Amino acid sequence: MNIYSKATALALAIILGGCSTTSEIRPTSVICPILGATLGVGVVAGGLDLNDSDEDEFLAAGAVLGAVAGHFVCKDRSEPPKATPAPAPRPAPKPAPKPAPPKDSDGDGVIDPNDECPGTPAGVAVNAVGCPEVGEKLITLHGVNFDTASAAILPESEGILNEAVKVLNENASVHVRVEGHTDSRGTDAFNRKLSQKRADSVVGYLVSKGINADRLSAVGYGENSPMVPNDSPENMFKNRRVELTVTQN
Repeated sequence: MNIYSKATALALAIILGGCSTTSEIRPTSVICPILGATLGVGVVAGGLDLNDSDEDEFLAAGAVLGAVAGHFVCKDRSEPPKATPAPAPRPAPKPAPKPAPPKDSDGDGVIDPNDECPGTPAGVAVNAVGCPEVGEKLITLHGVNFDTASAAILPESEGILNEAVKVLNENASVHVRVEGHTDSRGTDAFNRKLSQKRADSVVGYLVSKGINADRLSAVGYGENSPMVPNDSPENMFKNRRVELTVTQN
């Protein structure tokens, strides 16, 4: 075997042995080292005067150096492809807003869409459709003033009575009994008669403000249904009152 054949065979063995350890073999990874090895052998053989004992060692060294040089000259220096970034996780959907609770404007426990009497005063018991139960005190009016021993309503009482008009308008299906009450001053008979006249005067005022007379009745109880004992001016004031009691809903 001549010098070049030996060198080429040696270089090929070196390159194939090295390539067998890689996961991918490209044409340039084999051809370039072989050419480099051949060139290396040629350079050594042509440039040195070797005897037979040194020939193989120097030629092998030239083949190895040439193969290594060929490998690096032809090495693929392109950048590996960049990994595609994982898509950003989609944001979690926002929770649906909670529906607003049904409104109960007058706080009677019956929601507005079902409430046939939407302006029931606080504390008044109502039925399934939100209207005051029969026998309930719809409203109590303190401070409705009259001339002494008279049923004539004084002007300063109009604001209080207008509150009763408002409540009756907001409970349009309700019928009431207008009840007059006095304190204990005067005789029982006088107070009963006076309280009846005053209850009638309140009914007249309510009718004048647009309340249907068919929804109203009047009765005077005099001093017979006190809220508190008539033992002080403050308690007597509480007992002089007009109450609207539900008779029909």
